[in-house]
Amino acid sequence: EEILTDRQQMVGLDRRRNKNREALSALRRIERQGAEVAAAQKHWVCMGETFARHSQAEARAMLEADQSRLDAEIERLRAEVKRKTSTVCELDPTMCGQG
Repeated sequence: EEILTDRQQMVGLDRRRNKNREALSALRRIERQGAEVAAAQKHWVCMGETFARHSQAEARAMLEADQSRLDAEIERLRAEVKRKTSTVCELDPTMCGQG
């Protein structure tokens, strides 16, 4: 059960990471229009259940920080899934296609 729960959590975090990636791409497209255009705009950013308006630089920094945190959390979960799967295989080799 723990392995399945961790995998579901990884899927949810990966979806969030993809949404962050899309948002960062949108911010980069705005930056390509020029520094003045980017500096003049404020963007709505959703963090958790809260929406707030931030400048281009603040929004990008927040998204990049969240992206780093999500990457670290996904890697931690991957390592946990590997460890737990190895433990299950040691306890019952027939579950892992061995024996």
